[in-house]
Amino acid sequence: MASAIPSCGPCNVQHITKTSIVWCTECEDGLCPQCLKHHTASKASRNHNTLPITEYQELPSDVKKITENCDKHNEKYTIYCKRHECPCCGSCVVEDHIDCRDFVRLTNIIDKSKTSESLNEIEQSLSEMAENIERIRQNRENNMKTLSEKKQDIEKEIKETREKINNHLDKIQDAIMETLNTAEKKETDQISQLLALLDGKRAEISELQNKVIKIKQHATDLQIFFSIKQFENEVSCKNKFFQSLVDTDTLKESELSYHAHNVIHSFFTDIKKFGDVMIEKKTCNVILSRKKDRQAQMFVPHVSNMSVENINLKLHKTVNKKGTDTTGCCMFPDGRMAFTFYGLHVIKIFKPNGSKDFEVQTPTLAFDIAYIIEDNTLAVTSGESGRQGITIIDIENKNIKKEIPLNCYSYGITVRDKQLICSAAGKGIQLIDPYNNSTNEIVCVELPPYCYVAHFGDKIYHTNNNTDTVICYGLQGAAQWTFKNKILRGPCGISVDNDGNVYVVGKSSNNVVVISADGQQHKEILTATDGLSSPVSLSYDKSTNQILVANYGNTAMLFTLV
Repeated sequence: MASAIPSCGPCNVQHITKTSIVWCTECEDGLCPQCLKHHTASKASRNHNTLPITEYQELPSDVKKITENCDKHNEKYTIYCKRHECPCCGSCVVEDHIDCRDFVRLTNIIDKSKTSESLNEIEQSLSEMAENIERIRQNRENNMKTLSEKKQDIEKEIKETREKINNHLDKIQDAIMETLNTAEKKETDQISQLLALLDGKRAEISELQNKVIKIKQHATDLQIFFSIKQFENEVSCKNKFFQSLVDTDTLKESELSYHAHNVIHSFFTDIKKFGDVMIEKKTCNVILSRKKDRQAQMFVPHVSNMSVENINLKLHKTVNKKGTDTTGCCMFPDGRMAFTFYGLHVIKIFKPNGSKDFEVQTPTLAFDIAYIIEDNTLAVTSGESGRQGITIIDIENKNIKKEIPLNCYSYGITVRDKQLICSAAGKGIQLIDPYNNSTNEIVCVELPPYCYVAHFGDKIYHTNNNTDTVICYGLQGAAQWTFKNKILRGPCGISVDNDGNVYVVGKSSNNVVVISADGQQHKEILTATDGLSSPVSLSYDKSTNQILVANYGNTAMLFTLV
């Protein structure tokens, strides 16, 4: 919000209020049209810098508080003390900086402030911070989305588990109820049969009782005597029946009981919850843009005079790539590593500790790979795939962002100033803009397949495994030098360090050879004894001075320059 327009300073002294139209940065006063005329005409102030009052109002309030006069002595700043990094007036120098020696005229350091590199760096840093905020926001919003989606998946799984438990409980309940009904029916049937038998015996006994009563009342003694024997036999028979009931456990009580399975009891006592809900912290895929990091990678190239004889490597880590057929590799600023698996149509990303992070299936064969720092993507060439082109992969979203169609077989690839440099079989070395898909030829040479490419400053380096050569080209396509030596056979992957030294993998010679920037010196720095077995690709990280070497088989090695 713009502040109120300041009134004219000279008029205010005369107790007159007028609106100012300009601001004098040296007088630190607003000026009305009439006072501006006097100000411009006066010899003392005609060379003062002024700006329209509307522009002055746009200045932040804290910047307006910065004046050209010393608050303590009310004198104009004329000197800058480098030791204390502050402006000084003449009195400040005498009173507060008597022991300081490193002074410069203030005008000498402020004349080019607006175009200074420091201000440009601040603008760039602020721009990067704004971009980083957007990257982080997008990442966090995506994280919220994935959390919500995962929550729904877990809710579904819990409900499905509950339903399975319910269905299983219903099933075993039906089974136990059927068993219960069967047991009860069996016992009641047996008891019913006994009751029916007892009813028959009761009728027989009742009939005998009636006979005894009638005999006692009406029969003669002779008849009674002979009837007693008959009754005794029948009573004995009935007693045997009752004794058989006792002997065969027929009269034992049938009692139903139920004993729940121990697991059922433990279900209520031991199982207190469905499961555990956990939050796992994984590596963030957001790669923040930092000026210092980029300076380490996008440095001003310089050629070192150091002999390659002084270059030595030490094994830092061995990585199990969990697959063969690797033809390309690269490293990220956060230490992660990416590998291509040519015939499998896939790239795999590994964390700095060597564990797998994720993988992305490509629509084509996946030959070589390069990291594009500006938009946190990967460029993957298609080799001899029938679907010719370059696939751009979004690392944060772990999916394919776009495809760049080509009319040639693309192999080795590197990134220079947001543009792709690619080795095109039968065509030459091409420059491809991934943002508008335009293609330009840098080197018009009929190249064989399976060649790799790297760059350093205004130089392009290319391997040719057919001729066992490494060729250095200028950006205009002219060959600068060619390296050919029996120590390097089947040259494939290639990369360059901060000093312009060229590192090349020899697939057939099972080694890595470093070549000086001028192509005149070389040294074998890695061999089969270092774990190399048909190595095909390498990548040099200029920010960490580490080199990643990928074998065609399962392993890759990360070495540190010592």
